[in-house]
Amino acid sequence: MTETPNTQPEQTPQQDTETVGANGTLEQILIEGKDGKAQAGEIIRTFLTSSVYFLSPEEVTDETGSVNPLTLQDNEGNPLIALFSTSENIPEDYKEHAPHAVEAPGVAVVQSITGAGIMIDAGQEHGFQISAEGVERIRTDFISPAEDAEAQQ
Repeated sequence: MTETPNTQPEQTPQQDTETVGANGTLEQILIEGKDGKAQAGEIIRTFLTSSVYFLSPEEVTDETGSVNPLTLQDNEGNPLIALFSTSENIPEDYKEHAPHAVEAPGVAVVQSITGAGIMIDAGQEHGFQISAEGVERIRTDFISPAEDAEAQQ
């Protein structure tokens, strides 16, 4: 009888890791997406409910009015805000240009970006790029209209 209770809890976490979904970290979902095991919608939902890091050349405090995050370019020269799922994923050469890592909710980043896309975990094999049009669609499709209207005020 004691084996059954001990076996049961061990099986539950294994089942949870197979269906990572909302229980997985953003980095895990990005890796699964690169391997074809996670769909774009799942990646976006996880991004919106996760904290991400962006880099700034200046220190950002609660009193900072506006932020100038590190911006990259896609193949066509369009701006992409560099975001990272963990501070460990930030390449050293990026830190030279913008040494201040700032943690922010993914949803807040999407609500504040206009005219730029995002690149999550730039420089990593599992990096995930969303165009400026994609960011707009995320606001429309994933964030409630009430939250979107509030963010634009």
